[in-house]
Amino acid sequence: MSESTGTQARRQAIALRLLVASALLGAIGGAGLTLLKEIGVTPPASFMGYALLAVAPFMIVASVIYWRNIDEAAREAHKFAWFWGGSGSILLAAPLAMLVGDARLTALAGQHSPSEWFAIGVFSLLVFQLTAYVVVWAVWWLRQR
Repeated sequence: MSESTGTQARRQAIALRLLVASALLGAIGGAGLTLLKEIGVTPPASFMGYALLAVAPFMIVASVIYWRNIDEAAREAHKFAWFWGGSGSILLAAPLAMLVGDARLTALAGQHSPSEWFAIGVFSLLVFQLTAYVVVWAVWWLRQR
């Protein structure tokens, strides 16, 4: 095995560890928040904002390290999936914006304050984008095999 191949294998192992660590951190945070709600403890609304601000710099660094350590095929898969999955999902979710202020949307989701509607909209778009990203990413890899 050449030195460059060994270096690339080590870099990919680092990238995989960062990816797994990020997923575990998210799962632990989500489970912790769910457990708090189950026992009746409701953290202040600003808690999530501060928690995200504290974690964001580490996640940005982890993302940069991950991106620098994956191979060209993985980079292309991510770029392709973000463009087609992310952009396509925005186009699919855009008609929902036309329902803002409509009685059908209120009947479907219930009565909410404007700030709650905003949060629902942002979260919904993120879910649409991530779901479409995962689907396109998986299809890209299946077609390459």
